[in-house]
Amino acid sequence: MKPSILALCLAATTLIGCQNPVRDPIDSVVQVVTDPQQEIQKGRRQYPFALAQSGGDLTQFPETTHYLNDLIQRLAKTANSPFPWEIRLMNDSSINAWALPGGKMGVNYGLINAVETEAELVSVLGHEMAHSIELHGTGRETFGALVGLAAQVIEIGISEPGTKPGSNKLIGLGQNILMGQYSQSNELEADRVGVDLMVRAGFDPTGAVGMQEKLAELGAGGNSVAQKLLGTHPISRERLAAIRTEVAKYPNQGQITSPEFTREKAEIQSRESGLTLISDARKKGAEKEFGSALSLTSRALKILPNEHSAWRLHAELLVANQQPRKAIESALRVRELNPTDPISELLLGYCYDAAGDRANGDAARDRARRLAQ
Repeated sequence: MKPSILALCLAATTLIGCQNPVRDPIDSVVQVVTDPQQEIQKGRRQYPFALAQSGGDLTQFPETTHYLNDLIQRLAKTANSPFPWEIRLMNDSSINAWALPGGKMGVNYGLINAVETEAELVSVLGHEMAHSIELHGTGRETFGALVGLAAQVIEIGISEPGTKPGSNKLIGLGQNILMGQYSQSNELEADRVGVDLMVRAGFDPTGAVGMQEKLAELGAGGNSVAQKLLGTHPISRERLAAIRTEVAKYPNQGQITSPEFTREKAEIQSRESGLTLISDARKKGAEKEFGSALSLTSRALKILPNEHSAWRLHAELLVANQQPRKAIESALRVRELNPTDPISELLLGYCYDAAGDRANGDAARDRARRLAQ
C-alpha cells in the first residue's frame, strides 16, 4: 500500500474536534472557541471527497450555483461567522443538503425541485449552517460519509497493474453515504438557530414550518427522495411543535420568494431529463449493466455536454466495461472541466492503470496528492 495515497484518503476523513461552544447572551448564534483557520483547512481538504460522494457538483449550472452562494452569504452575514462560506449544487435528485467544517456546503438539485418558495429553501440552508456553527456531530456525519469514499479512493489510488476494475466500488457508482443521525436536541437547536438566521437575513420564517410539514408528509408517504434527509434529520411531533412555537415569536414578514428563485428552479427543471439519465446510468452501473449504463450517459452528455459529473461517470463505466483507452479520453475531459479537483486526477490515474500505463497513472496520483494538500 502506498503511504502517499493512504495519507490522501485519511485527509478526507479528518474529524472536527470536540470544542465547547460559548454562547453570546445577546446573540442566539453560537460563537465557537476554535481556530478558524484550522476549521477552514479541514473543510477545504474534505470538500472534493464529499462532493464526489454526493454525486458530484453540477458544473453546467453556474448561475444556479452563484444564486445559492448569494443566499448563503446573506445568512452568513447574520451569523458573525469567520468562515468563507461556499455552496455547490449537487447532482442528486434526493432532498438533502449538508455542511462541512469551515463553511463548505452542498445542496442537491432535488431539494430545489421539492421546495415551493425561496423561504423553504433558505430554511434548510440555515438549518445546515446552524449544525456546522454549533458543531452538532458534524465530525460523525462527515466521518460516515467519507470513510466509505476513502475506501473507494484507496482502491483506485493503489490498484496494481492488471487489477480487474470494480463495478459499484468506483467513485460515483455506489453513492452510499453513511451518515449518523442527529440527536433530537441537536435538531431542535439547529431549527431555532436556523430560524433566527433566516429572519435576520430578511426571509419569512414561516418557510421553516412549511418545509418541515412538507418533509413530514413525504416521510409518512414513504417518498424515497426524502429518505436521505429524514434519515439524518428525523421529523417528530415535538420538533414540529417547537418550530411552530419558535416561528410564532417573529412577525410573519420578510422575503418569501424571488424572481431569481423561480428562474433557477425553472433552469434545473428544463435540463432535468439529462440529470435523470445520469441517475439512471448510475443505477445500471451498480447493477453491472455497463452497456446500458453507457448508453444512458451518452444520451445525458448530448443534453449536458459540459457536465463534468456526467463525464466522470462515463469514464468509470468505460473502465468497468473493459474500454480503458476510451475511459482515458473521458477522464481527460473531466480534468479539463474541473482542473483543480483531486478526484479528477485519481480517476485519470485509475483509467491509465486499467490501460496498463502505470507511469501516467502514478503521475496523475502525484497531481491528486498535491491538489489535496
